[in-house]
Amino acid sequence: MHGGIKKICKVWAGASRYIRRQLLQKRAVEIGVGTFALVPARATVGEDKVLPVERPVFRPCRFLKKFYKLKCAKTKIPDETPFVQLDFEQIAAEIHFRREIVERCIHETLLFFAGALRDSKEVEFSFKGIGILAVRRKVVSMTFLDDCLLELDATGNMLAALLGDSKMMRTVAFAGKNDFSRLSRDEVITLPRLAVETPHQPSAPAISLKPRREPAPWGGGARRVSVLDPVFLAQRRVSLARQRAKEGERAKAKEAGQAR
Repeated sequence: MHGGIKKICKVWAGASRYIRRQLLQKRAVEIGVGTFALVPARATVGEDKVLPVERPVFRPCRFLKKFYKLKCAKTKIPDETPFVQLDFEQIAAEIHFRREIVERCIHETLLFFAGALRDSKEVEFSFKGIGILAVRRKVVSMTFLDDCLLELDATGNMLAALLGDSKMMRTVAFAGKNDFSRLSRDEVITLPRLAVETPHQPSAPAISLKPRREPAPWGGGARRVSVLDPVFLAQRRVSLARQRAKEGERAKAKEAGQAR
């Protein structure tokens, strides 16, 4: 991984801010391994009072679920929801990095995530200011920070829903017995820090991981490819093709300028 853990975390912090801004504008954000979106929901408060709310969800992509045999709650994103991709240019400008570095950090972290799924590891993927994506024994769950839930809900009912509906409270990321709780005593891969933590041993230090580098099948340098996932590879090829096309256009424009 290029640039160190601090750089990777800064990239993902920028990506998380971008995701949260898009959710505030009612847009779904595809990040390669799945989609963040807002969906309508109902919370039961008391015996018979039902409150409408809007809550964020994370839906893993179908290929990822099938390829790694993952389980998760079924989620229906409204048909009228506009979808966007991560905007590498915008994220790079905000954190003052080159676009290529942002794209590389994001794609290589996702490849690392895929590698952990392949090895059936427990994974915790933190999205700063949003919440925690957890994979435990092939079960995928996403818990969200309370301030994120409250801000994204346009109905104004979320606080009452969280206080009165235990099912809604399970969507909150906090220390305790909920979907975020670690199930086993095995090592947990924590992203985007690329570290291994040992549950139930608070004194045990986190172990930083150094991805294994192998020649990339598409050429152009070395990168970690522990899983030859067609989705990631296709995205990378498209990105590189666009980059080469832009470089070709710039070269032509430069030649034209010199010819004058």
